[in-house]
Amino acid sequence: MHQPEALLPPVTSRTDYEAIRINPNIWPQAMRVICQRHGLPTERLKRFGDGIDPAYGSNVVFAVNERYIIKLYPPFDKRLFEADRTVAEHVYSRLNVATPEIYVHGILENWPYLVMSRLQGIYLSDVWDTLEHTHQLHLVTELAELLVHLHTLPTGNLLLLESNWSTFVADRVRNCVQFHREQGVPEHWLQQIPGYLARAAPLYPPEFTPAIVSADIHEYHLLVNQEHGQWRLCGLFDFDDARIGFHEYDLASAGLFMMWGRPALLRTFLLTYGYAEGEINEQLNHRLMAYTLLHRYRPLNWWIREVFVKQPCSTFEELAQAIYALR
Repeated sequence: MHQPEALLPPVTSRTDYEAIRINPNIWPQAMRVICQRHGLPTERLKRFGDGIDPAYGSNVVFAVNERYIIKLYPPFDKRLFEADRTVAEHVYSRLNVATPEIYVHGILENWPYLVMSRLQGIYLSDVWDTLEHTHQLHLVTELAELLVHLHTLPTGNLLLLESNWSTFVADRVRNCVQFHREQGVPEHWLQQIPGYLARAAPLYPPEFTPAIVSADIHEYHLLVNQEHGQWRLCGLFDFDDARIGFHEYDLASAGLFMMWGRPALLRTFLLTYGYAEGEINEQLNHRLMAYTLLHRYRPLNWWIREVFVKQPCSTFEELAQAIYALR
């Protein structure tokens, strides 16, 4: 019997996946099959990004007209699919901004996918750098309030979400130098990592309330609209990096992308989140920097170059002060 030709290539590693992710000819037919499977229109399929720009993430995502999104995940990393689906279903209609509604999920040739609602609004990344300081202050205040809502949601029944925070942090600390060495970080910086992480410790209290942490909160995953001349947050999406953990992991991400080198923004953000004045100190500065070092995907070389343009740094203490300036 004739076997139908596969729609999607077999991949078993990230290296395999990255080699084919940018190929524009692989994905459209698979998306049409998913649409036909679930009764969705196929006339206006459009991919987000081209597979090269990291702002669009590592998954293959298509819009189906103005109503639906299809997100396809590599077979070797079902963790991303499980996290995205679990958190999206858990937070839907429970936050103070819109989040995607999951309509259906499935598997196509061992590739998991989600079909979800397409949120309305403007990408914050499209306008953030053009906004006046007062508008940015208002938005980081709203972002802090949003994160308070997210971090206080119950976590007890999220069985598919990674939750062993102490193991995660210990593993990231142990492998941190090698991770950044593989990214091509210069030896001068690599040699400083163990001592700096020791200085920043402890990274979390022995007894803390576990929270859902997105691990990827920034202007590329937030939507805004304008109401009576005021920019407001209106949407949050993309939970595939989410896990159960300590809330500062999310604060480090937001501070890195949206507020680096902007102490007035970062202090407003932290105060609104609930930190007391006395808690916004040097030790917090180093914890936020440490979480940036320990993140699964943060390109340290890129940030060093970006910061160096404005403020030359040669130590992580200087880099922490440049990025997470609190005063």
